[in-house]
Parts: sequence; structure tokens; C-alpha cells
Amino acid sequence: MHRSNFIDARCTPTGIATGLVTVCLSLGACNESSDSQSGSAGQVCAGAKCDNAEPVDDPEPSGEQENFDGLRDFSDPIAVWLLDNADDDGVVRVDYLDMLVDIARLQGCATDTIDSYVISDELVVGEGGAFPRIVNTVCSNDRTKADIAFFALSFPDDDGTDVDPRNVEMFAWDSKTRTYRFYKMQPIEGDSKAMQLEIEPAECADCHGVPSNVDGSFMHMLPIMNELSAPWEHWFAAPVSINHVVDAAILEAPNYKRIAGVDSPFLKSAARLENTIRAGFSQRVAIARLRTRRAKPAEPAVAMSLLRPLFCDEQVTYQTEDGASGIIGSSAAVDSGFHSAYFALQGVGWPWEWWNDRIMRLAPPGAPDAVNMMPVRGEAMIVYEKQLMASRGLKPLQVLRVRALDWGNPAMSKFRCDLWHSAAERVKANPPEVTATTRNSHLLKGLLEEILTIVPKDHGLTGDLPDRIAIAPRADDTVVSLKFADESLQELAETLAASAIDVAECNADGEGVCELGIRALGETLETHFKSIELGGRDALNAERNRRGCLARRFYANQPFIPDLPSEDECSALLGFELEPESDPTTGGESTGEQSTGEETMGEETVGEESMGDPTTGGAEPVVAGNCCEVRAEPGCENAVVQACVCDNDDFCCETEWDQVCVNEVASFGCQPACES
Repeated sequence: MHRSNFIDARCTPTGIATGLVTVCLSLGACNESSDSQSGSAGQVCAGAKCDNAEPVDDPEPSGEQENFDGLRDFSDPIAVWLLDNADDDGVVRVDYLDMLVDIARLQGCATDTIDSYVISDELVVGEGGAFPRIVNTVCSNDRTKADIAFFALSFPDDDGTDVDPRNVEMFAWDSKTRTYRFYKMQPIEGDSKAMQLEIEPAECADCHGVPSNVDGSFMHMLPIMNELSAPWEHWFAAPVSINHVVDAAILEAPNYKRIAGVDSPFLKSAARLENTIRAGFSQRVAIARLRTRRAKPAEPAVAMSLLRPLFCDEQVTYQTEDGASGIIGSSAAVDSGFHSAYFALQGVGWPWEWWNDRIMRLAPPGAPDAVNMMPVRGEAMIVYEKQLMASRGLKPLQVLRVRALDWGNPAMSKFRCDLWHSAAERVKANPPEVTATTRNSHLLKGLLEEILTIVPKDHGLTGDLPDRIAIAPRADDTVVSLKFADESLQELAETLAASAIDVAECNADGEGVCELGIRALGETLETHFKSIELGGRDALNAERNRRGCLARRFYANQPFIPDLPSEDECSALLGFELEPESDPTTGGESTGEQSTGEETMGEETVGEESMGDPTTGGAEPVVAGNCCEVRAEPGCENAVVQACVCDNDDFCCETEWDQVCVNEVASFGCQPACES
């Protein structure tokens, strides 16, 4: 692990939302506060439902009501239900569970497909300490529907003794616009049953958006679950929950007990929600994002946004050591993007532990200083990268060229993200030429080369250097390896400028600048991986603190991270102040990403071979022939499946049947389905 500052002076926020739910399902108005997990003064998402660490008062409905006729243009199931249940002023009177039953039935699902998931940590604090939040899904046993709608109860009632079933966040997939939509309902003061509806509230967009130091243009919203690997710290998980405690009085409170109590038929383990969230990434948002590569005429800014996840961590997720076994995911030390690229190159057969086992075994197990909530590169980013390769948007070696830069910082690399931002400014000033037939995908190779170019003045480099330096190896089957950019960037620029890069320049542990073949790079990663695994928890916990401080500074949807250093300590650790700065952020619409199941602490939820949709339940699907295979030709052999896909995506029948088309067999609910 290494210390490198992750800050971009071009992108500074007015405030950092600091107390956000781990599955943050809605957006809304921000309130001023100075007390939060991070301790930062500024804006926090409070009554807006991006969870604050303090209970909020019942809000009053705003004087100016929205035009709720807009619901008629939406096609998600929550909008359909609201059209029949909200009055002209957006007032809704309904029991929470009755609403879930209705929305399940709208999708052809039974009551017993409603699931409740519970997280309890100090992000929300009630009278007895950590206050639980409940997340619900419907149609939970159907892998094609479970990720369509999410619901959350995130706040205590007025007495602080039960969940408030009238403070509701809702999040649903609109198949027509191919985006998730947000809704919230809040209690109307003076009426014990009425709730005020708000449609797609704009405030607190940080909750589902990009970090404050990343340009967020052309991105989709996505459902968020920060702990996407066992042991799912703070969540109810069977058979063992880690650091998950619900006060005995709340367990017996009527609303909580009915919706998510220990005897409730709806209560399920976090493992099931993980699969549903991953499916939302993969079969909803990923496909929507990848579809834009086909658009013509091409838009360079859109094409640049398709490459951004390779360089800038639009999302981070978190890993916790299984205290009983001493196991933590290998991505704490080695970016999981390496695993995807190596698999795409050869499939199985690589000899390294970081690739095969996907876990680190820390000794001794059961230690009191177990590593918890380690920020890692977001699973959504990993799977987007994987699907970009599967759809032939980029070749595996091209992806490895990116991953090999600053690889000692597997998450939140300032250097990689600076490369993208620097190139984005140049492309904006001097865009590539496009014609009416140029697709965004046609621009990716050239734009990647532009991003993989060092402009010394943009990186504060000194000396007699050319204006542009390509980060390009001399051989077609090698990559430029740079372990730590903050130590070796000047050396990298000088070496590349002098055409003097050499294999011998890197030490056995990868320090320095060198050119490596694919196998040599994997062996270098193995040496690094083993040194981290054998180095003990002190180094890992120090790295967890560094990354946790970065997450506090830049990622508004950070979960509760126990024992994180104070603001002053973080500032000293990172080398810059954590106090929110005065300039506005550069965010646009937030991102949708995709994920299909990488590691879950030594337990593969879905293999690398599956680019699709791992949710739970349902009967075994019937194979749909070559409709489930990537092909260079348009169309596929099953006419029913072909029509189902091509009615929604004509590219698949006009150009080629690529990985997106294969994934759409599931996301469009085509029958017969592909095996997951």
C-alpha cells in the first residue's frame, strides 16, 4: 500500500454529504449541519433521506407542489402505482406493506416475494444507539425483476422507538428511458396517515452520483450497497451477522417487528440483497451505459465518459475481514480489474494466488485488530470494465495498460484520474473529427491513446521534457509498469521521453518504472500480494485509514467506517485539509454501473465467465441457443428471443449480437432465457 494524495483542484465541492445510508435509495433536500460522522461542517443529507447521523423532524409539505402528471410519462412500477394512489397534490395515504404488496402484484409477483434487509450502525442514531434501516425488494425470487424496485425506511418515528413507515425512499427502473428513478414520501404534519410525494428530488445528488473530484457527465444513477462481499458488516446476515445490533426495544416495536422482525416472513440475509444489487448494476445500468457506445453520430464527450471508469473510481465499495477466519478479499491489495483482464486474455490457468484464490489469509485469525471497511475499487467499475471487454469495446491488453499504472494504489488513484481529466480538457478543446456514421465506439481507441499521454505541465513535472509523452510500451504484448506514481512519475516521464524504458529497471517487488510482459506483470503482482498478506494487519489498517479518509473527503455515500481518524489526523495523513472547499462540484448526472458477482470472501457468487445477471431464486432457465453467445453477426437462431431483444435494441439485428445483446435476453425478460 502507499500514500498518495487524491485531490483535484479543478473539482472542489461546496460541501460533503457525510451521513449517508449504505443502501442510499433516494435523494432530497439537504439541511445544514455541523455534526456528522466526518465532522465536516457544510451540507449533509438529513430530512432528504440520504441518512444523517441524527433523527429528523417530520417535514412539512412545500407550498409549491410538483406537476404530478409527469408520472404518466414514466414506465417504472412505482410510477404506475403512484398514478392510482397519489392525489393531484401528491398526497398518498397507504400502509407501507400494502404498498409493497400492490407493487409486487403489478409485476405478477406474490406477497411472499417481498424481502426485508436490515443494516444497523451508527450512521443513524436513535435513543438506544445505532438505529436500524430497512431495505425492501419485491419479486425477490425472480432474477429478471428483483432489481427493478427498491424501498427503504431509514428513520425513527417521533418517539425514536420504531421505524417510521411514512418516511419512505423508493427507487425503480424505468424500462422506457433505461434509468432508475427516485421518489420519496414524507409525513405530513398533523395527519397521522398522509405522506407527501416528491418525484426525483434533485438535492443531495451526491448520494447516487460520483465523488466530488470526478467529472460526472453522462452517467446513470444506480442502487448502492457499499458492502458487496461477506461478511457484510453491520447487516443482518445468516448464519452470522458481524457488528449488527438492534436494540431489544426496537425488535419488539410494532412496525419493525412486522416488517423485519426476527419472526417476520420477510426478513432475509444481506447475501441475497448483494445479488440483487449486482443484478441492477449488470442487467440494468451496465447495459444502458454500454448502449451509448453504439450511438451515431459520435459525441466525443460521451465516448470519453465511457472510458472514465477505467481511470477514475466513480464508486468504491468496502471489504471487511472475517474475524473468525482471518480472510479478506484480495482486492484490498490487488485491483480486481487485473483478474477480469487476465481472465479475458486466457481464461483459467494463471498460477498466482491473487488470481486463483481471490482472498488474503491474515494471521492469526480472530485478532482484535481485524481489518474492517477497507475501501476498494467499486464492484460496479470492475464489472463495467469486464463488460466493455466482452463487448469488444476494448481489448484486454488495452485495459491492462491502464491497470498497470499506479497499480500499488488499487483504489482512488489520483494519477490515473488526472490522466483522464487532463485528456478530457484537450478533447473538449480539440475534438476528433466525426461523420454522420461515426459511432462512439469508433472513437474509443484513439481517445484511450490520448488519455494515456502525459502532458508534463498538467502533472507538475519539471525539466526538459517534450509537451506530450505517450505512455506506450515498445512491444505489442507488454505494458508500462508504474507501481507508485507519486514516487516515480517524474522518472516515468523522463524514461519514456528518452525511450529508455527497460525491464530491468523494476525491482522484484515492482518498484520503479519498467516494461513488463503479461506473465511478468502477474508475477510482480503476486510478490506484492504476498508481501501484503504476510506483512500483518498494521500496514493494512494504516492503508484502510488512508483510504477511509479519502472516502470521507470525496465520496458522499460513504458508509459508517468505525475508528476512522479525526479530520485533523486525516489532513495530516493525506497532506491536505478535509474541510469542504468553496467552489461548486463538477458533477452532472450520477453514474449507473454494473456488477455481476466477483468475490465474496472466497465464495464466488458468480464466475467471471458469467457477464449477466446473478439474482436469486426461480426455476432453472431453458437454454436459448446461440442467443446466449457473443457473435460478430447480427441476430441469433431463436426467433422469439431475437424478436424480444431487437424490438428494444435494433443494433443487435442490424450490426452484431454482442455481449450487451446477450445480457438483454435477461434484462428484457425474453423467454427462453439464458443460463445465468
